[in-house]
Amino acid sequence: MNGLKIGQYVRGNSFLHKLDPRTKLLGCFVMIITSLLKNNTSALYINVVLLLLCILLCGIKFKQFVKMVRPIRYMLLLTFIFQSIFISGEKLIDLWVISVSREGLHIGIVTIARIFVLYFCSILLTRTTTPAQLTAAIEALLFPMVRIGIPINKFATLINVSLRFIPVIIEEAETITCAQKARGAPFNSKSLIKKFKAIFSVLIPVLASSLQRAADIAIAMESRCYTGEINHNRIKGLSFGKSDIIALGLISTSIVIVLV
Repeated sequence: MNGLKIGQYVRGNSFLHKLDPRTKLLGCFVMIITSLLKNNTSALYINVVLLLLCILLCGIKFKQFVKMVRPIRYMLLLTFIFQSIFISGEKLIDLWVISVSREGLHIGIVTIARIFVLYFCSILLTRTTTPAQLTAAIEALLFPMVRIGIPINKFATLINVSLRFIPVIIEEAETITCAQKARGAPFNSKSLIKKFKAIFSVLIPVLASSLQRAADIAIAMESRCYTGEINHNRIKGLSFGKSDIIALGLISTSIVIVLV
């Protein structure tokens, strides 16, 4: 996990790596939709358990799991605190102007669980699926929409290019940050104005580089006569196996729990 960037594919031979990309895409979609439903927390907790099981099946160790949670730790903490304090209900703790309600604690836990599902669904999907496989899965699942004039192939290509360059942009931002620190940029300054100036000294070069990279990709695609047509050979390479049947059974069970 050292040096691993968000959105980066990791080679492996785990259960999730062997699944068909369509199965993984459908699983993520169902998990996210069922987790966001307000009146069904049972499906949410089932999704959390399934995600933890998937993390184990990927061979992610506890230290790696902590590193993956670290980027969103403050958001999780602040979300839980705000929900606990500002949601009214039966008071459990009452300290002067601060009071914590039972309903607030429950909503705080539910919100954290939802963020967990959203975050790790995307992490596991990109970690175990190459951008090319994900593009093929999107084209295969949404192929019927092509008949009504929706350019699914172009949308899939856009997703493919975006996923390929997310790790590159993150790595470039880290390199520019180190260069700015070497030049004395006050990232650790107590002054908010100085901090914002230091952040902008990174954002502006990253934005300029991203725009230049997008222009280069557009020129390269035009020079190779890219027409945006669906790659049927890539779709034909997809196939469901026994593992996919098991995974689709779990997905169907989750849908039934929500509907009941």
